[in-house]
Amino acid sequence: MLRYIIFVCLAFSLPALAQEEVPSPEPVVPVPTVEPVIVEDTRLPSLQRPPAIIGGTPPPAPAASPPAPPDNTTNKPEPEIATPEPGPASLSIGAGVVLWYYQPLLDGVKNKFETFYARLTIDGKRGIWGVHLEPRFRDTKQRGFEDGPVFLQEAYVSAAPGPFTIKVGKSYSMLGLFWDNSFYGNVQVYDGLKLSPDYGVSIAGNHKLGDVFKLGYTLQYFVIDGRTNVSLANRDILSVPEARRRNALVARIDPELDFGGTNSLRFGVSGQLFEADLPVADPTVLRAAVDAKLTYNGFGLWGEYLFQHGRHVTDYPLAGTPAAPGRASDRNHYALLGGEYSYSFLVARFNFSYVNYTQRDVSETFYVPALGFKPIGELLLLAEYVHWRRHDPGDVNSFVDRSLNVTAQGFF
Repeated sequence: MLRYIIFVCLAFSLPALAQEEVPSPEPVVPVPTVEPVIVEDTRLPSLQRPPAIIGGTPPPAPAASPPAPPDNTTNKPEPEIATPEPGPASLSIGAGVVLWYYQPLLDGVKNKFETFYARLTIDGKRGIWGVHLEPRFRDTKQRGFEDGPVFLQEAYVSAAPGPFTIKVGKSYSMLGLFWDNSFYGNVQVYDGLKLSPDYGVSIAGNHKLGDVFKLGYTLQYFVIDGRTNVSLANRDILSVPEARRRNALVARIDPELDFGGTNSLRFGVSGQLFEADLPVADPTVLRAAVDAKLTYNGFGLWGEYLFQHGRHVTDYPLAGTPAAPGRASDRNHYALLGGEYSYSFLVARFNFSYVNYTQRDVSETFYVPALGFKPIGELLLLAEYVHWRRHDPGDVNSFVDRSLNVTAQGFF
């Protein structure tokens, strides 16, 4: 009889123990938004990247450990192990706009005035974790082959578990010199080599190895292209129907001498290998670049050489006709040189870029002198003259563009 009573007691007590819950800790209340830190925008001249936005949600409460099986000593659950809090979350939102007036200096070409783009930047951070979003907005499509006038320029989650940062999502490819501080740009960007965000994983770090010496590095793998660079029709794979850039590997190393403040001398060596999803015999494309940049007391000087082996287009530099298909070059040489000087609220700048499509004996030269007025750190008024010429076989020269470009650029 005693055994029967004990069995009944245990049968009723075990479900009650299984339903015991350890109360979860109170959620962390987010602190007020901190003042944003304005950093230089790498896309346009002397612009400020909108403030980082820091934010997130508190982690879920740690689950209670399951109760230990009953025995002849105790029926209490295992003690809960405390999980350290990752710290308060913070959030910041920035906004920017670029207004563009285009005045052609060629017969038969009309002027225009438009919003080149408006954008938001949303950055959140909690502990080592972060998120970054940059939606851009236009009245019309940026390029006719794009999907629409609204797109994500960058969108990724990140983690900084050590002296490096990991990004997963859509981020910029770091091949060669990132940008030349202009608005209108260069030959390289219109061939899809610069300001090209793609989908994949990126790891980057920067280490101080002495009083003045730093070493930076970037490793990237992109599954597929992001379809939102500013390349022109037929000059990059984005405009080729049903074609994509796939399985891109990018590696970059950046030795730097830091002289204090914004003064530095930096070198870069980088390479890219990817598959061009094109109807050609060999889809492999290899690119290699060396670059350098000096900044000292308001003066800046930069340069880059980039070589490409393999084809990433089908109809450039020689466009197709009803009688003959287009012809591309699988050996291209690119060069970029530029400099600027800033004094008070004025900035003067000059950029030169060049491409030689060696296999087709076609080249292009691109000159962009500019003068800017910067009344406050977040606003820039810039005037640029563009002199862009094409040189075909037989000493036949023509203008790709010759124009005056005035922009009002604000980022807060």
